Amino acid sequence: MTDLDATFAEAVRLLTGLVSGEVSPVEAASWATPRYADEAAGYDKHAPLWVALGSLVLADMPAGRGRYLYGPADYQDWLDEALA
Repeated sequence: MTDLDATFAEAVRLLTGLVSGEVSPVEAASWATPRYADEAAGYDKHAPLWVALGSLVLADMPAGRGRYLYGPADYQDWLDEALA
């Protein structure tokens, strides 16, 4: 397993956790944001990982006081897209 594959596996775990409610949007976005911004790591060369990271960085997008713009149905769509 390459580093990119291991990172993708963690991204899938986080997306799955978002769907089930076991992972908070803040936790998922906090993990993904530095990876999404790291141009030297080559994450963009692993298409499914890049899709997952691009989705995870949005997980904690606010939609008002104490609410998030995205929810479990969106997280499921993101997971499905990353695994497609």
